[in-house]
Amino acid sequence: MVSRNRNGLSPFTTRIAGFVALTLATLGSSQLASARPAGERGSVVARGAANKVIAAGPAALHVYAQSSGGSVYMVPAVTGTDRDCSARKGAMTTVRADRVATVSIAAGQVACLATAASGSFELLWHAVGPAAPTKTVIANAGR
Repeated sequence: MVSRNRNGLSPFTTRIAGFVALTLATLGSSQLASARPAGERGSVVARGAANKVIAAGPAALHVYAQSSGGSVYMVPAVTGTDRDCSARKGAMTTVRADRVATVSIAAGQVACLATAASGSFELLWHAVGPAAPTKTVIANAGR
């Protein structure tokens, strides 16, 4: 005879359900340093001199911070992690204290935060739309 609890479930079933719930909660709350699709908002905290990933393109972002000391730049997305940001830096957009800057991330790129000062720096961002096209193609529809 199989023992049952008050809900009519066996102890084994209850343990399995608990294990699955715990596993999903752990995986869902883990924060890996990877590029998220830019369709939302977020923050990046850097401590000391660092290069951290912000978001993946294509997207246009508003970035802002309470203090100066950070710059945003784009690099090709390879792994989608902070490792991509250690690649050669492109043109940098300086993040000024209490000023909003708009950056455009092309498809296949990630936006990165670079800090050089000691202490911590927090960058806040939110998506404002798709990335602006980087090339304009004009077609002649003549016959």
